[in-house]
Amino acid sequence: MHLPTSACTIESLASPTIAACATGPQATIDLGALRHNVRVLARRAAPAGLMAVVKANAYGHGTVRVAETCIEAGAEQLAVARLAEGAALREAGIKTPILVLGAPDTDALTRYAQFDLSVTASSARVVAALASARTPLRVHLKVDTGMGRLGCSPADAPALLEQLQAASHLKVDGLWTHFATADEPDSAYAREQLQRFQQLRATLQRPHVPVHLANSAALLYLNEAMQQTEHSLVRAGLSLYGVPPAADAPLTVSLRPVMRLSAPVVHLKTVSPGTSISYGARWTASRPTRIATLGVGYGDGYPRLCSKYGRVRINDTLRPFAGTICMDMCMVDLGRPEGALAQRVHEGDTAVLFDAEGPTAHDVATWARTIPYEIFCRLDARVPRNYVA
Repeated sequence: MHLPTSACTIESLASPTIAACATGPQATIDLGALRHNVRVLARRAAPAGLMAVVKANAYGHGTVRVAETCIEAGAEQLAVARLAEGAALREAGIKTPILVLGAPDTDALTRYAQFDLSVTASSARVVAALASARTPLRVHLKVDTGMGRLGCSPADAPALLEQLQAASHLKVDGLWTHFATADEPDSAYAREQLQRFQQLRATLQRPHVPVHLANSAALLYLNEAMQQTEHSLVRAGLSLYGVPPAADAPLTVSLRPVMRLSAPVVHLKTVSPGTSISYGARWTASRPTRIATLGVGYGDGYPRLCSKYGRVRINDTLRPFAGTICMDMCMVDLGRPEGALAQRVHEGDTAVLFDAEGPTAHDVATWARTIPYEIFCRLDARVPRNYVA
C-alpha cells in the first residue's frame, strides 16, 4: 500500500508536531481504501442498507474519522458497543442513526434519549425497564438464536416485541440476531441460526419491523442464503477495514486493507557469534549478525507472542525478530553484516509490521495465536493514526 505522506493528518495522545517526529510506530489509515470497502459492501448488501460497526475506536482505526468516511461513502447507520461511544459521535456532530449493540444501563435511559441513540432490548428485564421509563426511545429487540451472549429466546420474542410496540413512547426500529459461526464458510450452525430466526419471523403478528442479522462474515460467506431472507440492514465490521473474517476463504468482492502499521529503525549494530539479544537471552547469534532495533513493542499493542515466529518487512525483505519483543522496542535479524540487506538498512528507515503487501494483519494474528480483530483493537492510543485521503 503506497500512501502519500503529504496528504496525512495525525491523531494521537501527543500533539501533531511531536507525533510527526516520534521514534515510535505509526498507523497509517487509508480513507480511500475505507471508502472503497464501504461501497463494495453496500453493493453486496443491496437492497439492504449498510450499518457500519465503529465500536472499539472503529477497531482501532479512529472512531470519528472512520464514521464520517463511512457515512460519506454510503453507510446508512452506525453501530457502537457502549453508550459513551455513541455519545462521543454525537458530540463530534454526527447525526446518522446509531445503534448501541451492548446491553443497556437501564439507569441511564435518559442519556440514550439525550443523544438520540437506539437501545438494544436484550432481555425481559430490559424490556420492562424501557416500557416503564416513559422516556422516548428508539429500540432494537435482540434475539439469541445461538450466539449465547445477549438476547431473549425466540420463544419469548413475540411477547416482548408486542410489549415494546404497545408502549407509545417507544419506537421499535429493529429486530436482530447475531451469528456465531458465519466466518466458517457453509457453516451448518449458521444456517440453523438463520432457520430459527426465519421461524420466529413467521410467527410475528404485529406490523413489520426492520430486521438485521448479517455481520461481515454472513454477508461474505452466506450471501446467497441472506438474499433469500428479508432483511433491512447488514452490520459490516471487520470487512469495512479491508480484512476478511476467514483468511483462507475465497472472496467474491475486492477488499482493500485500511491500516498500515510501521515503525522506524532507531538503532543498528553488528554482533559477534554467541551474543544474546533481549530479555531472557532466548536468542543468541550463531554467526556475525546485523541487528536493527525498531521503535515498537507490546506497549504499542504489537503482540509479544510474535517474538518467535513473526516477521517484519524492511526494504521489501521479510526478516525475523531477534529475541523477545519488549514493551517499547524490538530487534530484527538483518542477516550477515556484509549481506545486501544489512548494507541497505540505515537508522531512520521504516519497517512494516503489517499492511496490504505483507505481512498482513492475518499473518500477525496467526503468529500471536489470535484473530485480526484483536490485532487492530489492541493498538494503543499512543500510536498516532495518520489519515491519508
